[in-house]
Amino acid sequence: MKAQAVEQAKIIGKSQIEQDIEIKIIKNDIETIRDNHLVHLQQDVRRVENKVDKIDNRIWWILGVLVSTQVASMIANML
Repeated sequence: MKAQAVEQAKIIGKSQIEQDIEIKIIKNDIETIRDNHLVHLQQDVRRVENKVDKIDNRIWWILGVLVSTQVASMIANML
């Protein structure tokens, strides 16, 4: 299988050294993405989750105030 890959590389016109250089570049790019970009994406997702949680809490508070206002109004009309 390795011999077949070498033959295909020769057909394409790239030497083993060129392929090794490209592999090293690709590995370096993968490490950069894994170590840097994924951390930033994770931080952004956490920040968005926190904002959604705050909005969710505000909606529940508003709903509670509306329900309590309606209940208070109903009790006031009974008296």
